Amino acid sequence: MKKNKNKKNSNRSTNNIGHRYLTTFALATLFFIIGILIGYAITSGRMSGIRSTTENMRLEFLDLELQGALGEYNPCGTSFLYVIGERIDNLETRLILLEGQFGKNDESVIELKKPYTLLQIQHYLLIKKRIEKCNEDYIIILFFYSNKPEYIDDSEKQGYVLKYFADKYGYEKIKVYSIDGDLGLGIVKTLKEMHHVEVLPTTIVNDKIYVGFHPRKDFEKDF
Repeated sequence: MKKNKNKKNSNRSTNNIGHRYLTTFALATLFFIIGILIGYAITSGRMSGIRSTTENMRLEFLDLELQGALGEYNPCGTSFLYVIGERIDNLETRLILLEGQFGKNDESVIELKKPYTLLQIQHYLLIKKRIEKCNEDYIIILFFYSNKPEYIDDSEKQGYVLKYFADKYGYEKIKVYSIDGDLGLGIVKTLKEMHHVEVLPTTIVNDKIYVGFHPRKDFEKDF
């Protein structure tokens, strides 16, 4: 009789352990599934937001590209270059926000940066033509930077230095074109070759080349 009783207690104990394992496994599985669903919702919302932003920005890119093309017929027009420049600056601000939200190396951000860079270069060429044909004078700065880990610190510090001069002297005098030197664009490669850019960051102020990071005092004589 005692043996039967011990056997029943043993079975009951085994069943309790089994129930506990099943409960733990079920809870772990539930939390895992919830985690997947939350991750999917976040990713889905993120991708939806990127797609919406991408579509809106691409329309703006196309609009600005066409404005730039029309501007070639009247390079001395008084306002269109300033309007385009302001809108390019606005696009840059939005790209910086996207970089902060999704990361500088996010594929969607990089894909948006490519048409933005093409617009910058188009504006740069229009300004060069304006200087040549319209008897105007600007300080043109080409700033080649990199977001790679080994170069990003110097690139960001150089960007702050150039922003100081842009804010100090204003858009009417200084045109700064910040170009990601790592973008897989043929025109970026061509510009780098034309200006013998081999190190990032490199800053070119009216064809004068500054390799690597340079403090503010190094540029003072150029303004």
